Amino acid sequence: MLAGCGFRPLYGPDGARSGGDDFRGEPRLVQEMAAVRVANIPERGGQLLRRMLERRFESLGPGTAARYELQASFGVTTEALGFQRDGNTTRARVIGSAPWTLTDGGTPPTVLGRGLARTIDAYNIPTMQFFAADISREDTERRMVEELGDRIVLGVAAALRRRLQA
Repeated sequence: MLAGCGFRPLYGPDGARSGGDDFRGEPRLVQEMAAVRVANIPERGGQLLRRMLERRFESLGPGTAARYELQASFGVTTEALGFQRDGNTTRARVIGSAPWTLTDGGTPPTVLGRGLARTIDAYNIPTMQFFAADISREDTERRMVEELGDRIVLGVAAALRRRLQA
């Protein structure tokens, strides 16, 4: 029913999420996405996000010359959720956000797309088990980076798809 209207899903059989980021049905889009370079993102979480994004874009076409720049930042807010009677925290909610902007290589650069990727996660803080608490926090950060990266890649794909159709 929607086939004739130009609708193309980002999720599903013809979309970005089928079997990972599978854009093989759109070779022009794959070429454009392989030309995206990710600018530095400060701090540890930002470095993890940048490495993940670089792997995703560069794996689409290794050695492709850069034509676009993706600038992003990574921020985390932590809230205490659970408390013991003595006031110690037992659970934390983490809200991650990553605003991003995609520009072309022109002078001055033209903004092709921008967005805000957000995700929420939580972890338990075991009592008197500091190593376990650190592992829980790091695992939560890793999951957040993956989720934010997925959302950014989809946003970039949508922006580049609009550019190709223009």
